[in-house]
Amino acid sequence: MEPRQTVDANDFRKKQEEARKRLGAQPAPTAPTAQKPAVQASALNAKTDTQTIQQVSRADRLAELRKQSQESVKKTESILEPETPPPEPELQTSVDVAVETKEESSIEIETPEIVVETGLEEAIHAKNVFKQIVTETPKKREHRRRRKSKHDDSGGGRQPKVKKLNRQRYNDYKYAARDILEDDRVADEHRSNLLGQIWAKGERIGIEASLEFISEKEEQLIIDEQIAQRLRDLVKALTTRR
Repeated sequence: MEPRQTVDANDFRKKQEEARKRLGAQPAPTAPTAQKPAVQASALNAKTDTQTIQQVSRADRLAELRKQSQESVKKTESILEPETPPPEPELQTSVDVAVETKEESSIEIETPEIVVETGLEEAIHAKNVFKQIVTETPKKREHRRRRKSKHDDSGGGRQPKVKKLNRQRYNDYKYAARDILEDDRVADEHRSNLLGQIWAKGERIGIEASLEFISEKEEQLIIDEQIAQRLRDLVKALTTRR
């Protein structure tokens, strides 16, 4: 089958070449020239008219589009801007009337309270007509001068020195006075009193005060004459001027 197909193909090719050769030997047929139809003047005028109509319609459309855009802008601005509400004079007048009526009512309510207060004040004054008014006069303070005692300082200036017991020799006095008062002739309950009072009077006031105290105790028979003299000698031995 395959060699047969190759033979047929070769024959077909040969036939094609022969046909081409034949066609090349014959003169080629000239194609007829097509004449353009003549354009009339009316057709040209119609074309120009249509072009002008198209241009006019285009301009109108542009103008309409601009108008529409301007109208849309105005609408948006009117929406964005807040609308100011118109004044309401009627409401203000009604409010003023209501306030005036309230003030009048409050005045009418307050008037009876004033009348009641005046009535109470008249009643109080009527009751207090016969009341006795007592006026208390403040007491005057009496300034009395205090009497000066003997121990008060007489004022400025140098004070005179007085003989007193020496504070630095208190231990000497204590031991010597104990030895004197340990006598059987002096009762135990008087020893401490005599020891303390003699020193206190001689150290604070003067030796004259302590000597007077010794004489008093001698008169009271608490101490005898011998013990009293020994105490006087001790006080005089321990004196100093202060």
